[in-house]
Order: sequence, then structure tokens, then C-alpha cells
Amino acid sequence: MTHTYGDERIVDYLRQEREWSYPKDVPYHPRSDAHGGAQCRYFVDDLLYESELLREAAEAGDIVYQEDYEVGEGGLSWNTDLVMGPPEGEVQTPLDGERGMAQADPEEIWLAVDAKSIMTEHQKARRNRVRDINSFADIMHLHHERAITAGILLINIAEKFDSPLRDPDDITEHRNVERVVDEILDMFRAIDRSDGEVSNNLDGAGCVVVEHTNLLGDDQQTNLLTEEPAPQPGDEVHYQTFVGIIRDLLEARFLA
Repeated sequence: MTHTYGDERIVDYLRQEREWSYPKDVPYHPRSDAHGGAQCRYFVDDLLYESELLREAAEAGDIVYQEDYEVGEGGLSWNTDLVMGPPEGEVQTPLDGERGMAQADPEEIWLAVDAKSIMTEHQKARRNRVRDINSFADIMHLHHERAITAGILLINIAEKFDSPLRDPDDITEHRNVERVVDEILDMFRAIDRSDGEVSNNLDGAGCVVVEHTNLLGDDQQTNLLTEEPAPQPGDEVHYQTFVGIIRDLLEARFLA
């Protein structure tokens, strides 16, 4: 069975986005959460592809996923892009739909995922994203101590970017972007990890490096970067390596 992983699928998503984006005729808009939602759904598919134990649990209705899920209340809450866990009630089986797992509210959080991006203004955004992912892990473990916490980061390495938040024709130029992307990857490698233990630390982060100008010209292509400085297989922030890390943790902690 062939399978296309989420890092490749998000590139196809960005290529096609002009047809149904928010607002119209702007391929990538930083105030839309559609991109993170798509990335999380692809991640669910990747885990289902890699884990027979997860597929069996999903087919039996013993585990579900939910998007845009509020964990906690007040100042110690987090609107979470994706959560996964046993359902609050019974779910319909056999499953009928695009995904091999039912979408429903979980009774307990086994896995929580925060999806972020750095498409432009890298110098400012990178520190914010590191703070975001650390705060996410802290708050999630405050409410669900045994939860596995994961982050997915989409990073743009294009030298130019047309942001809808700037004046028309005000194209941002990213100077020394390869060096800056390499530094961002190192920052995400340096985030404290749980190393498989139940702790307040992050359990894993996957980084996807794309070349995406956001320009509407027909000759502007969106591409997945696979050569350096993009993470290489075996690197803990390499997307498919990251999928394997989370798969192993999920199986060992909740499915074995």
C-alpha cells in the first residue's frame, strides 16, 4: 500500500489553496487556521499508516481524534489543534469517512498536537514559536499528566514572500534565509524532550521546510525542501522520523 506523508501533502495543499482560501485570491493567510488543521489531519493518517495497534483501536472505536479542542479553562487553557484519546461515549463502527479514525470528543487526552508555521518575519516569529510550544507542553501536562505532546512546524525557506498583511506589492525579502532556517531548526532541536518518560517536557517536534513565495504568478511553485538545511532522516525533527517517535510513544504508553 502506497502512502504519502504529511510533509508532502501539505505542499500539495499550499499549491492548490488559491481555489478555496481565506480570503479569496490569497493562497496563504497567516490568520487562517486551515493550514494547521490540514497538517494535523495528515499526521493522524501517518500514524494510522505506521501503527497496526492504532488502526485496530480506531477500527474498534476505542480511540478518536478531535480538532480545535479546548483543554482547561481560563488562563490555564489551550486551544489545541489536535487531540486523540478514548471517546466519551460509543462511536459508530465500522467507520465511514475519509479517515480511519472517528472524529469525536475524547474522554481523556492521550496525544495533543500544536501546529505552527514560520512563513515570514523569521527573526521575530522563531522565538514566539519556541515559547508557544513550551507553554503548550506545560499547560497540557498540567491537565493531562500522561499525555504525549507534539509540535509540527512549517518553515518557509523562500527568499521572497507576499504577505496579505502588508500593502499590495510590498514583497518581503528574506535575507540569509538558509542560515536563519538552520538556526530555527537548532532551536527546536534544543527544546527539552521527555525522552519517553512521563514529564512536563515536549515529547516530539516535526519540522517541514517548504519553499513558498505566496506569489500568484503561474511560474511560482511550492516545493518541499529535502536537502540540507532541511532535517535529514534520523534527525529527531525530521518529519517522518518524528512520526515514528510519536508512534512508538503512543503504542508503548497507551496501546500495548
